[in-house]
Amino acid sequence: MYKAFSLLELLIVIATISIILTFAMPKFSNISNTSKVTELKSNLALIRNGINKFKTNQILLAQSLDITSLDSAIVDKNNESLFAKVIDFSIISTSSSENEIGKWIKTSQSSYEYLLSSSKKVLFFLEDNNFKCKSGFEICKELE
Repeated sequence: MYKAFSLLELLIVIATISIILTFAMPKFSNISNTSKVTELKSNLALIRNGINKFKTNQILLAQSLDITSLDSAIVDKNNESLFAKVIDFSIISTSSSENEIGKWIKTSQSSYEYLLSSSKKVLFFLEDNNFKCKSGFEICKELE
């Protein structure tokens, strides 16, 4: 005689798993979004500290304090080294056609985008020797 699960037992297990997943999936997506914001905050701290270090070096060398660019990367190109003039390691870019979440896109000589999600981008500009957030007030305030 074969021992097996009845149809009712299988339906109860499937219903229980689906109820658990209904509550767990939003938590997991929230964790992913939170990790991207944390990564962006870390990158911003590195970039801004690198800019301050660059300005300090320029003062000590008695040279111009104007920063015209943060790197020599090509605009909107995949696998370029971004922020190479101000940080010691490179942050690899993506292009607007690739749109990899959690990566930077260089949009012009002094502007960049960070992709938080497929629909949410955070804009940054090098302005007055500072790296400033130019997206909505809420996201910029969260990053500060």
